[in-house]
Amino acid sequence: LQWDVTRSAFETPENLAKYPEIEGVTHAMIRQAIGIWTRQAIMDWSQAFSSHEHILIGEAPFIGDRLMQLAKVIDDSAEELLKSAKTHFILPVPSKAVRAQIEDNRAESIANPQHENETKDAPPNILEMLWYEICIVGHRVGLTETVQDRPAYDPDVYQKIYEYLLQHRNSTTLIVDEVFERSGSVYDLEHIVGHLKASPEQVQQTLTQLELNSTVAQVQADVDKWYQF
Repeated sequence: LQWDVTRSAFETPENLAKYPEIEGVTHAMIRQAIGIWTRQAIMDWSQAFSSHEHILIGEAPFIGDRLMQLAKVIDDSAEELLKSAKTHFILPVPSKAVRAQIEDNRAESIANPQHENETKDAPPNILEMLWYEICIVGHRVGLTETVQDRPAYDPDVYQKIYEYLLQHRNSTTLIVDEVFERSGSVYDLEHIVGHLKASPEQVQQTLTQLELNSTVAQVQADVDKWYQF
């Protein structure tokens, strides 16, 4: 379960015409719809592959309401699974040096993509914007002091805020302080049976239901408060 791969199912020409991506940022309606679909999709996967030989690995950015629904307590059939010992969140916290290398690698992969999905990755300026948003969230929930205009990456702040976001989930923090030699694309994963991805019918059903229940303004307001429980 990868955000970028899952997102692509929802970003059809028709949906993007209604809910366009602006300066690399996914529209709030699409972000919310993906989160709604994903909770049910995880539940369906768990029922279909219930034996211990199967494992679902997810990549959930959270920030800006990107699969943040997985961390929130919601009264639905997926909640028991998400809070149980069967589900564990790993929080990787890169050191300053590793974060700098990540940013350099991202700039390189954007300029010279080795995989189709790399063309959809957030460019360095979006990474900077997302880090600024993390810092703002930290200030709003009382974990950090006043935010500077261009705050430097701080692994301690990063860790505090993401541990706050995972307060209702079983989680382990992993300090990442070593850079391994890489080859090819991060999307070239071996031994992966498949990806969770919504069908066209599921995409349309989820968006239609969201449109019936909420206005775009209401969804945007919810997305703006994505970090609130």
